[in-house]
Amino acid sequence: MRGVVARLRRATVLLAAAGAAMALAAGPTAAADTWTAVADPDSSRWFDAFLAGDGDTVFARSGSYPGGDPGSGEVARFWHRDGNSWTLLPALSSSQNIETNDDGVWTATSANDFWVIGQSVSAASVGNHWNGTAWETRSPADATVSFQAIKAVSATDVWAVGGTDASSASALPGTIGHWTGSSWQVTKITPTSGSKTELTSLYVKSANEIWAAGRTCTTVGGSNCRGYVTRYNGTSWREVPVPSGTAAIEEIAAGPSGEVWATAGTTVLRWNGTAWTGGADVTVPGATGIGELAWAKGTLYAGLRLGSSNSSSGILRWTGTGWQEVTRVPETTGYYVTNVYELSGAPDGTLWAAGVYIQLFATPTFAARM
Repeated sequence: MRGVVARLRRATVLLAAAGAAMALAAGPTAAADTWTAVADPDSSRWFDAFLAGDGDTVFARSGSYPGGDPGSGEVARFWHRDGNSWTLLPALSSSQNIETNDDGVWTATSANDFWVIGQSVSAASVGNHWNGTAWETRSPADATVSFQAIKAVSATDVWAVGGTDASSASALPGTIGHWTGSSWQVTKITPTSGSKTELTSLYVKSANEIWAAGRTCTTVGGSNCRGYVTRYNGTSWREVPVPSGTAAIEEIAAGPSGEVWATAGTTVLRWNGTAWTGGADVTVPGATGIGELAWAKGTLYAGLRLGSSNSSSGILRWTGTGWQEVTRVPETTGYYVTNVYELSGAPDGTLWAAGVYIQLFATPTFAARM
């Protein structure tokens, strides 16, 4: 059984794949989807996220309560799958550990190049790299940096974005980190005094086109906020204004023709090269937001946050003309899906999914692939 997660961070998928045109509507449930449940080899734990890579390489995150109950806090561990075999990676050392209830953000390019970054108990950002044999510490020098999304292009080219953790600062800038092979180079998007910017999603197309998104607020406390998108052209970062009234951007992804998709609540926007278009809502009853976007089988999938009494599967696919609900992940308990934690598409077309159900006294997770 899973307790409430205090801080859920999103993974960055390894591959940005195909896309489609824009126009949104709810559609009927697909009938041809076949899900296969994925069980954690350790029955005392549960898979709550996947990161799919080339071939049969998949990383997974699992949680457990070392103290035996949710009040003791959840601790994340990481697995690697090569073919059909799962291997539990060594536990992080005390100096590498991310704090209890922090899932971290992660990315990888291969089985020997896997990153996990989170916040330590002291609130400093801690970066860890798995080289196939051991964990290496690769933390930013600035302890106030808080990365909330990460994408590895190669072992010497890794990008991360986030915000600033500093209780006494007069302004909290968004942060952009670039790992060049030996250290993190951090750029700060400096807001005006008394304001705050946070970046929570990242898409890397090339060395000359990188997108980051989140929100910017007029107060350090995080009030009066709006959606914020910035783009790197190989030399500098420039804001790409979103339509007036757009809420915080939660996910950003790209299609095959270069169009960029962004989600804000249940609204989806598309950048066609010169302007944002769309803005139609996902109309699934009870949906409060789109927390995940992933490509698989040349198709865009969306993972939803739902009300506790909603019977939706929580996962939609884009058909080219509208959203179609994917078959519900099999379960026999009658629980309702309330949050799709992760969607990750593999190059072979497999879609990996993880999320949480809810009932009166428990919040069980689901983990499956299609």
